[in-house]
Amino acid sequence: MIAKITNGTRVGDIAAYLHGPGRANEHRFEVAGRTYTGGRVIGGNLGYEGHTEPDQWVKLMRQALKKRPEAKKPVWQCSLRNTAGDRRLTDAQWADAGQSFAESMGFEGHPWVMVRHGDDHVHLVVSRVDFEGQLWSRSHDRRKAQNAASALEDAYGLEKAPRTHQGPAQQRTRSQVHEQQRQKTQELEAHRMIPRLKETAEQLRVAHGWDSRQARAARFAYYDAAFDPEAAQAAKSADMDQGYDLRRPPRQPKAQPQGRPEHLAAHRTHRGPEHGHGIGR
Repeated sequence: MIAKITNGTRVGDIAAYLHGPGRANEHRFEVAGRTYTGGRVIGGNLGYEGHTEPDQWVKLMRQALKKRPEAKKPVWQCSLRNTAGDRRLTDAQWADAGQSFAESMGFEGHPWVMVRHGDDHVHLVVSRVDFEGQLWSRSHDRRKAQNAASALEDAYGLEKAPRTHQGPAQQRTRSQVHEQQRQKTQELEAHRMIPRLKETAEQLRVAHGWDSRQARAARFAYYDAAFDPEAAQAAKSADMDQGYDLRRPPRQPKAQPQGRPEHLAAHRTHRGPEHGHGIGR
């Protein structure tokens, strides 16, 4: 079982992604002979199992998040995916696995939902702030998630997915090194595009009469078209984490001090945001 983690600030954005059909209707899958389009809640502690719309659980999470408005990146999201050769789990099995995972991570008392997003994977969305204002710490969350995923593999008889901390380091082939460098370059370019796209987002919204969701969808469509899936998802995660408000006019770059070389000024103006991780997640 493979666990991937992202952190953000806007629960509505991740909910729209999880419950939407996808740009090319890729969020379409079959379980037990039934076809589903978009995500479906199958677990958690908010009581909305079976829901295909996020409105109710998002509303509750926002209520909890308001208890600690100063919390940084209070929305935690983790995807759990079977390996390619694994058997497919039922909704009930995923729900039980999600509860065990939540208890292993320590957020079982915080608002969380599990959304089935395909026949082979689910997403867990967690408010790090509970309804009493207590904050769940995500310290060492990646190591804990890997350990929890390993425990689920044993419990459900699943294939062992490779872990980043297991086994001796293997020598990489030239093609593997080249591919990793290509992906890193593409991911960095995706991050650099975000400020430039956001500077024109308000103009696009006004010109086309879009609302904020449509403007964001246009940016996300660009990421999907320009980058591979991993880099596109990283760009979307960074986009959401920055909490951009389309109702606010774009900030104008500060005037550069006299004597600063123009190429350095341009570099500072277009420098991409720092990004330490990549969804379900």
